[in-house]
Amino acid sequence: MGEKIKIPNNHIELVNLIFAQLEITYHNQFHKAFKDEISLNLAKQLWFNKLEIFSLDLIFEAIDELTSKSKFLPSLSQTLEEVKSHFLKKEGISSVDSAFAEACLGSDDPENFNWSHSLVYETAKNFGWSDLRRSEERRGFEKFQSLMSDSIKDYLNDSRNFYLPVSNRIEEKETDLSQEKQIHLLKKLKEKHLI
Repeated sequence: MGEKIKIPNNHIELVNLIFAQLEITYHNQFHKAFKDEISLNLAKQLWFNKLEIFSLDLIFEAIDELTSKSKFLPSLSQTLEEVKSHFLKKEGISSVDSAFAEACLGSDDPENFNWSHSLVYETAKNFGWSDLRRSEERRGFEKFQSLMSDSIKDYLNDSRNFYLPVSNRIEEKETDLSQEKQIHLLKKLKEKHLI
């Protein structure tokens, strides 16, 4: 008792562990959903294909949270949303909703906006700045959510393709600034952050 479940070393073992956890947690629902070995193995293959881009610990944490708060057997799409949500939080993005709100705010002047993360910037850019400004909120959010999923996949494959506008990058730190330069930089920061 009290032993912590060890995260497997590879995605195949993790998917097997997930399905064992789902079977124990949602016994009757699980056996209704996966009536035979063939459907169970097909489901495992599908889950493996969709989850393999994410890190093992991220998947494990998301599944653990999902099973502790859901009364019903989670679908693959629910699981993917939970894993993406955990991924975004680890990247410092509180939610897709907040990323969408940020994208809408930044669409007026994207090159000078203080973006929280290159994922948000790139997703907004792919959406289209003018489209963000004039899209109806519900439809706009659905499109943004879909684009964010694509961006996450691309980011996990090669994050070097994601960047922030040059004016948003942190400038090299200067040391030993004169009092005049310090006051000037403080004024610029206040203006930028509307303090």
